Amino acid sequence: MSETRVGIGAEDVEQWFEQESETEPGERLHDADQTDPGKKYAISQLRVVRETKDYQLDYLRHALQPGKELIDTAPAYQRRLRWSNKKKSLLIESFLLNIPVPPIFLFERDYNEYEVIDGRQRLEAISAFLGDEYALSGLEYWPELNRLRFSKLPKVLQKGLLRRSLPAVVLLAETKETAEDGLDVRRVLFDRLNTGGTRLNPQELRNALYPGTFNALLIKLARSAAFTDTWGIPPQVAGEEREPTEELLRNPLYSSLADAELVLRFFALRNAIVTGKQGSLRSILDSYMEKHAMLDDNESQAMEEQFITCLSRLRAVFGDMTFRLTSKRLSRPLYDALMIALSRNPEIDIENRADSIRAALKSALDDEAKYDVLVGRGNTINAIHERVELADEILHARG
Repeated sequence: MSETRVGIGAEDVEQWFEQESETEPGERLHDADQTDPGKKYAISQLRVVRETKDYQLDYLRHALQPGKELIDTAPAYQRRLRWSNKKKSLLIESFLLNIPVPPIFLFERDYNEYEVIDGRQRLEAISAFLGDEYALSGLEYWPELNRLRFSKLPKVLQKGLLRRSLPAVVLLAETKETAEDGLDVRRVLFDRLNTGGTRLNPQELRNALYPGTFNALLIKLARSAAFTDTWGIPPQVAGEEREPTEELLRNPLYSSLADAELVLRFFALRNAIVTGKQGSLRSILDSYMEKHAMLDDNESQAMEEQFITCLSRLRAVFGDMTFRLTSKRLSRPLYDALMIALSRNPEIDIENRADSIRAALKSALDDEAKYDVLVGRGNTINAIHERVELADEILHARG
């Protein structure tokens, strides 16, 4: 990627997620203020049976063996792996030092079958190290163990490590249905029971609540070559789901699933504009993902072709400047506008009018009023609708 191209930072992604709740002035998100508090309290109680356990690492080594897992470390709602090799190593060092490690949270979905709600990174780090999949690095108190895998540790340390324990809180939610006032107790469970320092962001939560073929399509498209090159994300490599590269882990779009949300925005916001749907973008994205969770093969293929075709055609026109402002900075509003506008008018011959279209976009970005419409206004569905209309004019520009 050219040095002049400005990427997306962690603060940008955080702001994106915060903006999802924006609505038009005077618009109400829900009618909660009309609900009787006593009634709401009675119908929205989350009943959870809880017990605590201590798992020796020797037990976890067997419980997490591929194909024989008693604990599912990657249920559909889990966020992507984020831990670097150093962070995994420091966890192992904590066990060697007998420093207490925060408990993991497990959900018992069937008798003696568990899935991880919080603690996947810790379990993956433990399982991978005991399986000799990585060598220790960056240790602070045991530097002499750096570059050693489990099998190369002194026997006394191997035995001592296997005797260490990881605390766990096992939960069984008795209430799983959505309450009458719209409270999804599964959402509360996945959102609030995160002790690793970072709560699930909106897209990670959607990934948790609406697993299925559509969610798989979002992730697939987010790792496509055209998309990763456009958004400055390291390209896909074999085995990255279990062992992502350090470069990939550092990418804010990938590590937060914001890349998948960008794909979701194309489908959900396009649908909202076509159907006239109103509300906060978060509610629009949530409802679209819930409604389309299970696509058949034909639907999935058609949506994939539509997305890749629109993206590829725009890249053919704008090249390295696709979705970038004159400052070379990537713009999500510009992405929304151009992708949706082209998808609504796929018959437009943009390839043979590339010069005119690039000139029209530059002119719009240099015009204060048009810039405000195209990039500067709020993150509401009405603002996006105006952006798409302006983008449509730009794509129809003639020299």
